[in-house]
Amino acid sequence: MEKGISFNNGHTFYFADQLSDDTINNYWELLILAMNDTIREKVHLELAPCTNQEFLDRYMELATEDLIIG
Repeated sequence: MEKGISFNNGHTFYFADQLSDDTINNYWELLILAMNDTIREKVHLELAPCTNQEFLDRYMELATEDLIIG
């Protein structure tokens, strides 16, 4: 099951492909901090260099938990 991203402590969830580039870029540092270190490093090794959208899409494909910020 696809994991979601919440910017309001789990009250509302979005899928990565629903977020605009501006939203991803504005929240990028917080998204990175919320990510699982092991999965984040795997995606980095697999895709870098890439866009933040590409990175987030792939991360969410591999994620075992939702990303919750807030």
